[in-house]
This record gives sequence, C-alpha cells and structure tokens, in this order.
Amino acid sequence: MRIEVLCTGDELLTGVVPDTNSPWFMARLLRLGERVSRTTVVGDDRAAIRDALGEIAERADVVLVSGGLGPTADDVTAEAAAEAAGVALVEDVATVARLRERYARRQLPLSPNVLRQARVPAGAEVGANDVGAAPFFALTLGRCRALFVPGVPAEYRHLVETQVLPRIERWRAPGSGAFSFRILKTIGLPEARLDEQVAPLSGRHPGVTFGFRVVPPESHLELLARGTTPEDAAAKLAAAEKDARAVLGECVFGADEDTLAHVVVSMLGARGETLTVAESCTGGLVAAALTDVAGASQVFPGGAITYGAALKTAFADVPAELIAAKGEVSAEVARSMAEGIRARTGTTWAIAVTGYAGPGGGDPREPVGAVHLAVAGPTGMWHERHHFIGDRERVRRFATGAALDLLRRRLHEREGER
Repeated sequence: MRIEVLCTGDELLTGVVPDTNSPWFMARLLRLGERVSRTTVVGDDRAAIRDALGEIAERADVVLVSGGLGPTADDVTAEAAAEAAGVALVEDVATVARLRERYARRQLPLSPNVLRQARVPAGAEVGANDVGAAPFFALTLGRCRALFVPGVPAEYRHLVETQVLPRIERWRAPGSGAFSFRILKTIGLPEARLDEQVAPLSGRHPGVTFGFRVVPPESHLELLARGTTPEDAAAKLAAAEKDARAVLGECVFGADEDTLAHVVVSMLGARGETLTVAESCTGGLVAAALTDVAGASQVFPGGAITYGAALKTAFADVPAELIAAKGEVSAEVARSMAEGIRARTGTTWAIAVTGYAGPGGGDPREPVGAVHLAVAGPTGMWHERHHFIGDRERVRRFATGAALDLLRRRLHEREGER
C-alpha cells in the first residue's frame, strides 16, 4: 500500500512551527506494517492544496491530509478537497449540532466563522472530533482514499488513532508483510562514530535497515525490520537490537520515546533516591528537563540557579576564597557546588554545572565552551570537563545532556555493583 502525507499551512513552510505530527504518524504506521512513501508540504493556498491532492491521488492508495480545517479565512483545505473531487461543499448536520452544544456548554457565542468547520465535501464520510471542533472526513479521489484531520497536535493524534489507523488496518492486503521498528538513543557518541561502530552489523542482519539521526546532543540509531509476519519482523528486530546494544554499551541510554531525563528520574525512583542541582551556565535547563518528566517531584525536590559568585556561596556554600583562587569555571568550584547543594538539601545525589556558554567570557585557560560538571553522591564525587563548540544555545544544550548523562552512568555503575 502506498501511503503519502500532505501537510498544509504557511507556518510549516516558513519554519515558524515544526511538523511534529508527521513523524508521530509514521511511527504509529510502522506498527501496522506500513510506511509513508512521501511527505508534501504546501501553504494556505487553495489552488496549491487542490493541485497537490490531484497529483498525490494519481500515485497513492491513501493520503493523510492535515491542517487548514479551522474557522479562519486561511483555512481552505475543505474547499480545496471539494474542488479536487469535483463536488460542492455541504454543511454536515451532526457537526453543526456538536458545535452548537460545544459552544453552549462553554457559554461562548457561536459566530458564523465557527460554523465553517462543519462544511465538508459532498459525499464525504464524516467522523466526530471528540477533542476539538473541526471533524475528520474521508473522501475518495479516483483510486486514492484521502483522509482529512486538523493540524492541532492533540486533535490530530486523537483522530489518527480513532479514525485513520483503524481504516488503514482494514485496507491492508492479506500477507503484505510487517514492520518492526526501534530507535536506540545514544549520547556522547557522534553520528559518524555511531555509524562506524554498527556498520559490521548490517551484513549479519539483512532483514533490518540501519538508519541514523542526530538530535543534539544525542545520536539515534533507527532499526527497521521487515518480515513476513509481525512475529518474524519482531524476531529480526530483537536480534539486531541485541547486537547493537552489545556494541554500543552504556552509550545507549534509552529507546523509542525515552528521554535522558526520564531515564534518570526512573532510575532514581526505582532506588528510592533523590537529586538536587546547582546550575550556573545552564541557568535552570537541567532542572527544566527533570521537571518535564511526570512524577519527577518524587525524586527531585528542586535546585538552585547559582549564576553569580555570591549565590554560589550563599546557596551552595562554595567558599568565596575558593572562587577567588580557582575561578568560577573550574573543577574545584564545580565539585564544591555539588557537595554544598547536596549537604544543604539532604538529597542522595547532586549535580553541579559551571562554564562559559558565550559569546563573551572565557580566558586562555578556560575558553568559551568550557564546562565543568560534577556529581556528588553517597559513594563519592565525579567530575568531567568538556569543551563544547558552537553558539550559546548549543553549549547550554550539550552541557545539560552531559550533566544528566554523568549521573546516569554513575547510577548504572551502582546497579552493576549490586
């Protein structure tokens, strides 16, 4: 089955909003044993959307179209779809009723432009949107089945799960094979080095495609196995994953939707341990990553942004004379920050970060990009010095990842000691 994606919206073409919907759909689709053949992006232009639909309908069996179904004047996807099908727009009675009930419940006025969302191409199959306003609708364009959903991520994902994927699963030809997919996430391993390390494995796993993606500061290994049945594909994937993990070792911190912070929080939670942080150049990014994880409050009571020398002393008990002697960006100060914040808060572990993110600052001994990390824990102190190349944002992002990974490796070592 040839499946394509058509995304609409000026915000996607200009880069103001990234397309997070399509990768999510592609990952879900692989679980059904299908792949997206091509993705097309067009702006909020009725003729462009109409023409794109016509071109895709000539080569695809299914197209998922997202965006442009809202109430504003630039939401023209339904009109373009009707033109592509050569039919009129009609008002869907059930959608009108849902919109009236939705706005009455919220005590909001139902303006005429809101009702634009109930207009669909004549003959389209319409499905309710339980988390938003604009409905799902399906339309046949020649031999191609076109499925339309809003671009708002929450609505998109709900309708893909409830309306789109079940249809694709029904339409799949018997015996068309199956895919199994896994992303192994690494940190501290450049993409070229990752490729070099796993290159010998591809010959041993001919049924598996090895792909690579960089999501700084991480490098991801994508394993796509194809088999005659779901069980066959899963077995091929498991064998390739086992070999890849053996080669990559502790550089692999997680898989699929894992984040580094989620892994650290999970490891601490499983051990009943706690963590605090003292951050200078990262300015709270480590704490932000941790608190992005649901349930992090069980292991992370908080931390301190000790950006200036005075607060390194006030909040993390770093001796002022140590800062004067060694400088704020130094191994000695990083260690003292970790020790001080851990003692102040009584947590099991503490992370400290201090460095020069740029563009100013630095000196011949510690240039811009130099970052000192320290982790203090129940069995000792660990320190690392890094020199990250790039702009301020990149240095801070890499420092955050390196700090969390330093703790992850220490936790992993302790697990091995048990």
